Amino acid sequence: MRWSKIIILCCMVFIISCQKDDIFVGPEEPTRQMIFETTTSIVSDGQEIWFNVVPDVPHQLIITTENSSVVAKEKFVPNTTPYNRRIYIKSIPKGQYQLILKKDNSEISKTRIIVE
Repeated sequence: MRWSKIIILCCMVFIISCQKDDIFVGPEEPTRQMIFETTTSIVSDGQEIWFNVVPDVPHQLIITTENSSVVAKEKFVPNTTPYNRRIYIKSIPKGQYQLILKKDNSEISKTRIIVE
């Protein structure tokens, strides 16, 4: 009788100790993909893009087709670096484009974007 109690007690301890532990996973940090550090990026409407700039100097962000026709152009004066902009491309047809960053009419960075 005594051994049966010990065996039952050991089985109970074993069953209780094998329960799944609760692991807390904190909120996921948003990733900062520096858009001009890759040769090609897939972008979607409302996506945030990051890039390095010279603060307090006027810049232009230009989207062109493969044959250099300007599709969209935006002028801005960044206040920090790295800088982020939300890109709105809902009206642009799906396809491949060039994203160009200019400062004082000179090209700083250029990358290919794929609009989906």
